[in-house]
Amino acid sequence: MAEKEEDLDLDVKPARNNKKMIIIFVVLGVLLIGASVATALLLMGGDKSAEDEAEQSAVVPQAHYMPLENMVVNFAQRGPARFLQVEMQLMAHNPAVFKSIEQHMPVIRNDLLVLLGSISYEEASSTEGKQRLNQSILDAVNAILRQHGAKDQVKAVYFTSFVMQ
Repeated sequence: MAEKEEDLDLDVKPARNNKKMIIIFVVLGVLLIGASVATALLLMGGDKSAEDEAEQSAVVPQAHYMPLENMVVNFAQRGPARFLQVEMQLMAHNPAVFKSIEQHMPVIRNDLLVLLGSISYEEASSTEGKQRLNQSILDAVNAILRQHGAKDQVKAVYFTSFVMQ
């Protein structure tokens, strides 16, 4: 029987060693897989941050709008229409510029009324004339802002109503 006990003991020890070895290999395998995944994420993460920086630099600044009160002027020359009624909005990327516009609104309205009153019916009727008028308004508003020391500028003028009667 002594031989049988020794045979049994020998069989049990290798079984425990096999289980321990399997557990060790499984743990090492999981660690290796985890390390390779972490390395791959770190390497891919570097490319993504460069892409993110490129996307952020390509982002268009947010637009902010300020409506101006309705303006009505007589046409400079007689034509089929005698009055021009215009509503417009100013667009800027920095909303702080609107504080300067509000502060100098009497000067801005005066200059815009003079500008609008100086155009002819023919100019106001054509698309090119409206585009020139739009650019002239933008230039006039920005000139007033520069004159009064404003740091930011208006980026665009949009006509929201343009009626000739």
